[in-house]
Amino acid sequence: MPRRNRRKRRRAPYPIWLKYFVVSLTLAVVLSLSQIALHAYRADPRDARAFAERELRLTMLRPNERVVGSVSVWQRPLIDYFRATRGIFVVTDGPATATHPVGGRLIYLGLQPRDPLSPPDAPPTFDQREWPIDTLVRIEPTRTFFHIARAIAITVLAGPGDSLLVRDDESGPAPSREPRLVLGYPAGAAADAESVRAAIGKKYATLRAIGWQRREERRARDRARLVQIYEGRRAWYHTVKRGEALSTVATRYGATPDQVRQWNNLVGDRIKVGQTLLVKPWTQQPHPFPDGVVPDSAPATSP
Repeated sequence: MPRRNRRKRRRAPYPIWLKYFVVSLTLAVVLSLSQIALHAYRADPRDARAFAERELRLTMLRPNERVVGSVSVWQRPLIDYFRATRGIFVVTDGPATATHPVGGRLIYLGLQPRDPLSPPDAPPTFDQREWPIDTLVRIEPTRTFFHIARAIAITVLAGPGDSLLVRDDESGPAPSREPRLVLGYPAGAAADAESVRAAIGKKYATLRAIGWQRREERRARDRARLVQIYEGRRAWYHTVKRGEALSTVATRYGATPDQVRQWNNLVGDRIKVGQTLLVKPWTQQPHPFPDGVVPDSAPATSP
């Protein structure tokens, strides 16, 4: 039979949809990198740190509050990731209050990017947030911007309705209700970031020491309250001294002579020096000690 040349049908090594997906993904990456490069090249010429420090001094700092550490930071919100909000992150020191025994706050003040349609002399707008020095606010190092840049993460462990997030009666913006905020900082500001974290760590160490001291004081008060309840419920005894009468002893402990005679099986009002009298039996309701008198806890033993 004659030999026939058969053409084999060639099959594409990859499906057509995968080719379109790779091309679309590559185009998206190129456009994203182009936007990043464009915004980096056409960055806001304003000095964000100078503007933020001036705004901090004029509107944010309270009386008798000073800055103990600051670092230049930036933030990229999800709604406008390619335009960074640049500013400062500071830790302050100030007078302590009953709610916050360690004075000071954590403040983020960011200069928002200028609107391309706004005039060049438009006043700057700021993103202002603050947190108290509290164990419910956690500061930890992290990474941002595609895991390239170093950053500081501020995490609020309390819920939106917690008392930690309630604004004090003092002036200033309300504390931040955002559960987590990531602030990146440039490589040249690593030393400033370490100093800020060291200042925050020192304050948190003081806060833990104060919390431990308050816990011990609270436990001591609870123990004293339990002892007071026991002492107020137990039976009270009194050792007769020279010159004391039955009516005098009964009045001193809030009882009547008839009650004292009944509790001690006495006949008449005659008592003798050194005799131990029951002046209050065990009661369910605790009674406070009489003024200037500490009752005996048990009958005195005869020698």
